[in-house]
Amino acid sequence: MNETFLVITIPFLLIIGGIVSFLFKKLAAILSTFFFSLSFIINSWILMNVGENAFVFPNIAGIVINASSAFIIEIALLLGLLSVIYSYEYFEDKEILPQFYLLFSFFIATLILMVSSFNILIIYISFEASTIAGGILILFTRRRSATKAAIRFFILSLTGAIIILSGILYQQMLGGFILIREVFSKINNFDLTIIASLYAIGFGIKVGIFPFGLMWLPPAHGEAPIPGSAMLSGLMVQIAAFSVARIIGVIFPMSNILSQILIILGVLSVITGAILVFIEAILGSKYSRFHVGLVNIRGLKRIWAFSTCSDVGVFYILLGLALSFPLLISQYFAGILTHFLNHGLAKALLLFDSGYVIETSRIEDLTIMKGLGRKLGITGFTFLIGGLSLALMPGTLGYILALEIIKGHLNREIAIPILIGASLIFITVIYSLIKIAFGRPKVKIEYLRKVEDYKILRIPGIVLASLLLILGIIVLLGSTEIAFQNYYHELEKWFSIAAKTIIEPWVRSI
Repeated sequence: MNETFLVITIPFLLIIGGIVSFLFKKLAAILSTFFFSLSFIINSWILMNVGENAFVFPNIAGIVINASSAFIIEIALLLGLLSVIYSYEYFEDKEILPQFYLLFSFFIATLILMVSSFNILIIYISFEASTIAGGILILFTRRRSATKAAIRFFILSLTGAIIILSGILYQQMLGGFILIREVFSKINNFDLTIIASLYAIGFGIKVGIFPFGLMWLPPAHGEAPIPGSAMLSGLMVQIAAFSVARIIGVIFPMSNILSQILIILGVLSVITGAILVFIEAILGSKYSRFHVGLVNIRGLKRIWAFSTCSDVGVFYILLGLALSFPLLISQYFAGILTHFLNHGLAKALLLFDSGYVIETSRIEDLTIMKGLGRKLGITGFTFLIGGLSLALMPGTLGYILALEIIKGHLNREIAIPILIGASLIFITVIYSLIKIAFGRPKVKIEYLRKVEDYKILRIPGIVLASLLLILGIIVLLGSTEIAFQNYYHELEKWFSIAAKTIIEPWVRSI
């Protein structure tokens, strides 16, 4: 089977699937599921067979599928497929599904193209296309506050886009659009630092790094429908962060100032995001701010949006450390991949399960939700697993980042903010679960449908919680040499080698 054909097929399959789903409205759900499933199977084959070579788009310079990009695409397609399934029951107005699938398929396809590119111009165009699609997805809730959130999202995205474009023009004058280390090794360090700084700021606005993420992440992700919110928070900002790592990792300026700025911005994001997670859950939007609604709430989705502000800080910390310690770049970039996996799965899980709670109770405000989610069942367990993984607890995949601290790969000044952030998220998860499941409801509610009618909304949470637990147990027992040592060491080896392919188009050994 021709590998090149397979690579070309993935993004186009999604777009074709979206168009076909839109045209054949009565079969939209089945068709969209089919095309996402087929794309997932194809990429799984590529991920298992990427080997020592990379699969390249023909006649388009800089588009490469290697170990790291295939890994990120696998996560994107898994979460995309679960979102498609979730949407069966989430949208009560079935007439909206064909339009949603069309836009959603295009959104995921552009992100896949972005993560596959070593061409800065294609990265930029793909990201702007995904930004437009993501902004429109926010509007699917059809609320006035959603319009305000989308406008804020677009304004800040435009600001970031202009800064990125200035970096692209600067890069073009010095060495062209393709991200190749040999080209940048011939450019003086001052110019490299300027280019890298422009990209760090421009993409940082879109990633949601401090302070920019506070301005748009909570409104946008809080207002978007759950399938869109899960992808914006669990996928889009992470792929942007991955691209920042690729771009700056290739350019690699020798600048202590830039590396320190990245670390400081990362630490500020981790701490402020986690503090606002706690404030939103305990006190509400009146004190956490950055709310576009008319009434102050303790918004369940807003909690996880602030959490994303915190989690993206880890990417910038690891990138800053890589610039500070070039000999350890593989180790820190492996951390970027594992953090991508944990945050993507855990954050999507929490949003999917939050959507289940909101749909069954018809309320997303913790202030009046008290006890309305008492029929959570297994969803209460999966919700807890997602939260514990974000809090880096042993037995979940998140513990893999805690191991970096235990092994001494992160110094105390960086480890302490990360642990404080994890602790605040842990407290918030437990508090939110108690508010959702226990106590006497403050309002009387008439269920429009029975809880049992929302069984499909439980599926993504069960799948993702299972993955977080299985991988978490392998990490915990393997790292302590109790069991699964071979699996754990194989994972370590794979991530270490795949990390190199973030900035190297071709894998030399895997």
